[in-house]
Amino acid sequence: MRRWDGDERLTGIADASAMEPQVSALLDAMARDGWVAEEPEAHLLPHLRRACGSEWLLTGERLLDDGVYEVTVSLAGDREGVHVQRDVIRLLSAIAEAVFFVRQAAPGVFECVTGVLDGDPPGFKSHGHMVRLIVT
Repeated sequence: MRRWDGDERLTGIADASAMEPQVSALLDAMARDGWVAEEPEAHLLPHLRRACGSEWLLTGERLLDDGVYEVTVSLAGDREGVHVQRDVIRLLSAIAEAVFFVRQAAPGVFECVTGVLDGDPPGFKSHGHMVRLIVT
């Protein structure tokens, strides 16, 4: 099966084990009790609001019991597909810290983990945030 239009090789050039230690470090940090920082409405929301500019309208936000900060936005214009995904990543980059992971979980639903791991600049204690961005 092809991986994208025009894919003739049907396989890649390597595995991704070169970055496995970094991904494992993120997973280890995420599993620590208390790693998710408090008050995302104070720490993240102002940055997201500024980043919305004229392209986005922030329509809702709430902190869920599991620590996920759910933010609802609508996108001006008629972009779709990978263009929406790239716009979402640009928006979420306003809250990116030393480690930044984004995945499209469903149509219009993007999940993000960002934070600081032990030893990362600028020297803060390890902490993170979980954000679910819903594009309506």
